[in-house]
Amino acid sequence: MASYRKLGKDNWQYIVDYKDESGKRKFKTKSGFRTKSAAKEIAEELEITLKKNKNIINRDMLFTDYYEKWIHTHKLGRYSKSTDTAYRTAKKLVNEHFRGLKLSDLTMDHYQIFINDISKTRALETVRKNHQKVSSALRHAWHSGIIPIDVTYNVKLSGLPGKSPADKFMEEEELNKFIEELKKSSNLTWTSHYMLILQSSTGMRIAEVMAITFDDIDFKNETLRINKSWDYKDTRTFKDTKNGVHRTIDLDRPTLAWLKEYVIFQKERMLSSRFDNPKNLLFTNKYFEPLTVDGVNETMKSVCVRIGIGTYTTHHLRHTHASKLLSGGVDIEIVAERLGDTSQTIQEVYAHVLQGQRDRNKDLVKKISASIH
Repeated sequence: MASYRKLGKDNWQYIVDYKDESGKRKFKTKSGFRTKSAAKEIAEELEITLKKNKNIINRDMLFTDYYEKWIHTHKLGRYSKSTDTAYRTAKKLVNEHFRGLKLSDLTMDHYQIFINDISKTRALETVRKNHQKVSSALRHAWHSGIIPIDVTYNVKLSGLPGKSPADKFMEEEELNKFIEELKKSSNLTWTSHYMLILQSSTGMRIAEVMAITFDDIDFKNETLRINKSWDYKDTRTFKDTKNGVHRTIDLDRPTLAWLKEYVIFQKERMLSSRFDNPKNLLFTNKYFEPLTVDGVNETMKSVCVRIGIGTYTTHHLRHTHASKLLSGGVDIEIVAERLGDTSQTIQEVYAHVLQGQRDRNKDLVKKISASIH
């Protein structure tokens, strides 16, 4: 980036601030220009040249080295330890499959072969997660002008069968029985019941539910703000949401009524307790500490056993909510926004639900198309 200063009459100087291929900060300066415009004209040309030279050097890097540098610059240490582990696992795959290959030599065929190879021994969902972590670096190189094309474009994902899609969701009858039992058997001291009701009606991640504070709920406008999550694995405090996506979602009135009842109870308990709630968390035990995920899942398991349905976890509630919205005809972009996911992720994870929609609408599409004639 260039800056300019006047050294005297008819004497302007430019200072170009840049980083060399090793990431070290350097400067190039020149003075003696009669006007600032004259200095700016030369400095801008110099910046373009420096950028081109840097990209040429980067193109000659091995992709394994580039990926190592990229994850350290953009990913490691920014999120959770589990996220760091996932990127290091992806790095091992890059080192194994792209050894000795320069960025400048990469093609779409190279990347498709990589995906085909890792698909032979991994479930489709695992392949998808590793693809996301490797393709992000390659798209960054493309957007930076280091490589001329997006070599990950239109890649075809495959993999071994994982769990059946149906195993990820409660059937509607199961969900209705589950919610009915939660409400029937709950009391205001059973925080996990209220967490499960909220997750069922919003599709939130359990870490996002754990991080809700009193000021996140807007009863007047019937909305809930989701701008943080709870790091229950490592730091036991707030962290950013997954993917850094913040959103405000609508709440239905029955859910709001249950929440309001619980909010009033919690506020009264705070007033009469000798314990503090410094983080203003809504869902806590009597000591104003957040519940554990294992504890909430145990509650869910016991409810499922009582009503005689399959064994589910809190993450199944997220999938069930999304599946219910899609089956009900809600646009995929709206579902993605509500869940804090991308449309692409929704399409991949809920492919069977979307196919069901297509099948149900086949005759309607034909009828509308025929009406054109």
